[in-house]
Amino acid sequence: MDTKEISKRFEQVATYYIEELSKYSLDEFTRKPSEDEWSLGQMYNHLINGTLYLHLKAIKQCANGTTSDGGKKTEIGESIFKEGTFPPIRLKGPDTPDFTPPNPTGKEEVKEGLLQIIEKMQEIERKLSDIPDRQKVQHRRMGYLNAEEYFQLIEMHFRHHLRQKERIDQFLLKVSK
Repeated sequence: MDTKEISKRFEQVATYYIEELSKYSLDEFTRKPSEDEWSLGQMYNHLINGTLYLHLKAIKQCANGTTSDGGKKTEIGESIFKEGTFPPIRLKGPDTPDFTPPNPTGKEEVKEGLLQIIEKMQEIERKLSDIPDRQKVQHRRMGYLNAEEYFQLIEMHFRHHLRQKERIDQFLLKVSK
């Protein structure tokens, strides 16, 4: 796994998300296509919160050694890492208030969150090779992942949500006519 290449790809997709922010009014950014779908703002918050409070936290646990030695990926985890991408299907998480992200109060907070993640990813990339592969943290769907795998997962997760962004963009285009 080339972590420099993953870092570069992540930065490209995260920068794209930042650049796209200027296309939307706050109303558009927080408008949901339907009651059971997320707005762009919720999707962006999902990416930011998942990265900061789950994936980067797991990398830190691997670095600190507060993990389990070993453990295996689930079947879906093996498949996703073998392919290097999420399957091109819509995945739905639990329909609970703690999983469903809130809408942001402004686009600037979203931009700041994405810039913070870019900075953290650059810092972490330089330290990844020092973290033993055997140090793993369990992911709820993918099983036990090491720090490099969580690093790669962040980039794959951001790419995965580009499809959702495109669907919401199409919805916003239709309702603005």
